[in-house]
Amino acid sequence: MKRLLLLATLVASFAVGLPALAQGEGVITLNDATPAVDVVITQPADTTGTVSLDLAQVLVKMTDEAGNTVFYAADRRLHALELNIAPNTGSHTLTIERLPGTAEAYASITSLPELTIRGNTTLVDGTAVTLNQEASLALDAVNPSGTVGVTIPADTTGLITATFPGTNASTRLTDSTGNLVASSTGGHVDALNALLDGGDYQFTVRGNDLQANAVAGVRAVLPEAAGFTLLQPPAQPEDTLVSSIDCQAAIAVSSVNLRSGPGTGYSVLGYGYRNETYPVGGHNPDDNWIVIGTDAGSAWISASTAQLNGTCQNLSVFDIPFKEAQPAQIIMAEPQQPAQPQIITINSGASSSSSRGGDDRNENEREGRESDDD
Repeated sequence: MKRLLLLATLVASFAVGLPALAQGEGVITLNDATPAVDVVITQPADTTGTVSLDLAQVLVKMTDEAGNTVFYAADRRLHALELNIAPNTGSHTLTIERLPGTAEAYASITSLPELTIRGNTTLVDGTAVTLNQEASLALDAVNPSGTVGVTIPADTTGLITATFPGTNASTRLTDSTGNLVASSTGGHVDALNALLDGGDYQFTVRGNDLQANAVAGVRAVLPEAAGFTLLQPPAQPEDTLVSSIDCQAAIAVSSVNLRSGPGTGYSVLGYGYRNETYPVGGHNPDDNWIVIGTDAGSAWISASTAQLNGTCQNLSVFDIPFKEAQPAQIIMAEPQQPAQPQIITINSGASSSSSRGGDDRNENEREGRESDDD
């Protein structure tokens, strides 16, 4: 699958907008043609910055320089995110893609100098808040974690804000049944905003190796109070053609790699097996790779591994570069000659006895000569 790459530099003094990638006003459309987008985020030393996302049916993942996942969110109730990246945590890659089973999703991405915190709240005792309320969690080495329950009334949306600056903390946002909505690890994110549908949620903060006392705050406000609006997907033209679901691909070999793009040079996402059938969404310009729909999203297979059935004459053509894997490198080398064994000569015990016997005889002969002289 094609992954578009953006570069963003987060700075402390002003916001830098990211380039728009699709129809509409800066809205990115994620579909079979562009199922995922990667954004590389860097920031100057000793500074912080915020990446802001408006979402509709989108999975969000952020990884560090080593490829470790430091933030993850995948929930249809999530409409917007702001992630404040802690200072000196290195470069990050933010990936957005469609939620599993979603044909089309939408997102917009911008960078901000700092997290958006607006709207009036009242500090409450305890660890339960609703709209226009805030609770504090005191964290230390003895009690490094705490949880705040957040209630957003039904039939509305609410903005949950959590701040824990200077704290190497991991977080979990779950719903009332324990399903994960979002999480962060490793202290790379030190504050966040999450715009969610109505419901009961729990936000947990856990400090890692706390050396000093820390305070985390969790609050909730109406999105309008903070200046948030739900993303409106761009209007689709009435004559927009949708890939025919009447075209099906039946795997015609024992097994096949499901790849992220047309060609063996793309990564393997999973596997398909003989007689499994998948809806076909289109093909590449050379018509030798086809994109199919799976339970986990779209994937590409070689056209030679499948039998097409149904109405497949007018499939969409996706202009995604063909990429073939490099052939394995074979290096010929002369075999190494075995090392010559080292020969060590050891006198046997008999030889040693003989030698000592010779010495005794010489000594006796000397004594005999001395006797004759006397």
